[in-house]
Amino acid sequence: MCWPRDIGRGAHTLQGMGVHNMTTTSNSGDLPGTPQRSRATEQDQLVQAFQRLVGEVFRLNGELLSVGERLGKDLGMSPARWQTLATIRREQMTVAEIARRLGLTRQSVQRTANLLRREGLVKTAPNPGHRRSHLVGLTRDGERVWAQLRERQVPLTGVFTDGLGITAQDLDRLAGQLRTIRKAAEGVGH
Repeated sequence: MCWPRDIGRGAHTLQGMGVHNMTTTSNSGDLPGTPQRSRATEQDQLVQAFQRLVGEVFRLNGELLSVGERLGKDLGMSPARWQTLATIRREQMTVAEIARRLGLTRQSVQRTANLLRREGLVKTAPNPGHRRSHLVGLTRDGERVWAQLRERQVPLTGVFTDGLGITAQDLDRLAGQLRTIRKAAEGVGH
């Protein structure tokens, strides 16, 4: 997915994505320091800062996926498989629930779950809440593979944070801010 560089240049671009109530102003004829120009400048700065944030999130996601690919390769675990196992490590879930938790399509999670089931890492069980939507859970082999992945994952915290002066509270605060933005974004384009 690419993020258009000119996303904030006009309200029409954002309205096409389902974002409304955003006004843009022309800078032609505005005098420096006027309230209208100040609002436009603040909006431009916000748009540019948001673009930088999105760029960093995409790059971080790419790095995390790349590291995950390398760490799970010998176990036959792609990042998609790893994420699915991690999501159901504590409780069984339907494919739709897994997809919502991961922000993926139900179809892609279904393909991953089918592969994991064929490999004996997950099992399905009847869902008392819905006849046609089975619960997906880890098998003993799936639990063993998850434990191996978890052992490899724990040291990564240090790799990603050592020497940065980042505390657990900093990470919780950042996670909360990203969650707020994600929740706002979930309604865009629907």
